[in-house]
Amino acid sequence: MSERVNLIALKGIPKIKPGDNLANIIIDSVSKSNIILEEGDILVIAQSIVSKSRGFLVDLNKIEPSDYANMLHESMKPLATKENIPIKDPQIIQLILNESNEVIRASHVMIVETKHGFVCANAGIDRSNVEGDNMVTLLPENPDEEATKIKDDLKNLVHKNIAVIISDSFGRPFRRGAIGVAIGLSGIDAVLDKRGKYDLYGKELKSTIIGQVDNLASAAQLIMGEADEGFPIVLIKGYEFEINNQAKISSIIRERNSDLFREKKSDIDVIKTLKARRSYKLGFSSKEVDEELIRECIDLSRWAPSAHNGQFWRYIILSKGAKRNQLINRMNEKLKKDLINEGKSESTIKLKIEKTRNQFLNSPYLILLCLDKHDLELHEGDERNLNELFMGIQSISSSATYLLLALESKKLSSCWYCAPLFAKKIIRRELNLPESYIPMAFFTVGYPLDVPKAPFRKNLDDILFKIED
Repeated sequence: MSERVNLIALKGIPKIKPGDNLANIIIDSVSKSNIILEEGDILVIAQSIVSKSRGFLVDLNKIEPSDYANMLHESMKPLATKENIPIKDPQIIQLILNESNEVIRASHVMIVETKHGFVCANAGIDRSNVEGDNMVTLLPENPDEEATKIKDDLKNLVHKNIAVIISDSFGRPFRRGAIGVAIGLSGIDAVLDKRGKYDLYGKELKSTIIGQVDNLASAAQLIMGEADEGFPIVLIKGYEFEINNQAKISSIIRERNSDLFREKKSDIDVIKTLKARRSYKLGFSSKEVDEELIRECIDLSRWAPSAHNGQFWRYIILSKGAKRNQLINRMNEKLKKDLINEGKSESTIKLKIEKTRNQFLNSPYLILLCLDKHDLELHEGDERNLNELFMGIQSISSSATYLLLALESKKLSSCWYCAPLFAKKIIRRELNLPESYIPMAFFTVGYPLDVPKAPFRKNLDDILFKIED
């Protein structure tokens, strides 16, 4: 165990350019500082200068964003604004996607698994300490190889075994603030396995594994800094470790099947969501619903299929208050007249009105879905135009289904009501909607108080038929 460890920032490191030899720059710095490199020293080198020296630089102006990147940009923009952090352009989002195996979460930041297997924000892509407003650095393609090249070059120059760690700064799931972590190494094990050793009281250690290269990278980060400190290389002396030229950074990455923090998706999850969704007609909890959740769900509903890709849906959020109350009262007046004309009894009319009135008035959110006729294709002939309207209605239904499933995924309960179909003129008048809007559905949304019973479903053989040749 090392009782004393010295950390020394190497001074005079120039601004690194593609093609620069970092080993030569390190030797020049230690020579000018009268420092001697010794057997067992460790060099922690910032990823940014490794990437710049090897030309892992990208001009964002040359990145063409995909539809998916544009969609993520739109969904992340309000969340970034809320968190008071910079909004990511579609170009950098696309570059993050290019450098990732998987998007773990896209909120105000993007958490991804990089091609190397690291789970981090923004695939390690960095704008800081790079010349040019639109230039960014990427993580090295193989950080271990880059560390080994520097280690071997140094050994050829000073004939000493010196371990090399390439570091970057990562955030953490449950704590504020970035810390230094190792993303590449050479000559030093990533972890120290203390299992089988004993503590001060003679108890055998059963699960203690120490991330030594991350600890060293974090220590060096205190000197490196993140701003204009200008110390991208830190020399560590006095730390005792065993040289291992076969060590790899991959040994520190937690296996996916033991990762308890990553959200796991599978076919079972999809099936569970499809079967778990219920039309919720019970009372809602008083728990406040964040409007951003509603926006996220409506944003997902935009990706439903639609005829001619017309995207005829228009969503309107009705806040609680006088406007919503007046609308529901006017609709109920019409419903009452219609039921009287149908010869319904007073008790039946009262029961029918009260059944939905409270839900429409008291649900935390009431969402109106309209079809915009303005986007329908027009043809000569009433039959074709009628079919175009049917196609628009089918498209609206598809979007509504996406919305319900999105709400379910956010643990929000909802119910789809067709009442607006019977009061289209009233709704257009009370809400001052364009004439082209056809009110189609209400959705009540909130956190549930109870779990509704599973509805009856017909057997598969009752609805599935096959036509034989």
